[in-house]
Amino acid sequence: MPDSIKIARIAFVVAAGLEIATAALFLFIFVFGAVLIGWGTERAGLLGSALLGAAGIFMAVLFAAFGVADLVISGGIAKGRPWSRVAGAAMAVVLLIGFPVGTVLGVLALMGLLGRDARDWFGAPRISRTDVTIPPPTV
Repeated sequence: MPDSIKIARIAFVVAAGLEIATAALFLFIFVFGAVLIGWGTERAGLLGSALLGAAGIFMAVLFAAFGVADLVISGGIAKGRPWSRVAGAAMAVVLLIGFPVGTVLGVLALMGLLGRDARDWFGAPRISRTDVTIPPPTV
C-alpha cells in the first residue's frame, strides 16, 4: 500500500475515533442533563428540555453513523475497493467543514485518494479499445 493511501486510511480511522468519541460525549451530556433536570419532575415536561434531549440524541446518532461510515470506508481503502475511493472523497469533503482538525484530516484524505498512487491502488478505469487491424498492402 502506498504511503499516501496509508495516510488517507489513517485520516479516516482518526476521524472515526473522533466522531464516535463526540457521539459518546453528546450522549453523556444530554443524559446527564436529563438526570439533572429530573425525569419525573415538572421541569422535565417543558418543551425546551424535550427538544434539547431529542436534538442531543439525534446528534449522537448522527456522529456515530459518520464514525461507522468512516471505518467502513477505511476498510474499503485497505482492500483497494473502487467504491471506497468515491465514498472517501465525498466523506473527506464533509470532513473539511470541521475546522481545524476535520479540515486537516479531510485534506490528507483527499490528497491520498486523488493523488498519483490512487489510480494504481484502486485500479484505473478500463477503457476497452478494439484493435484495428490494418491489412498488409497488396503489391
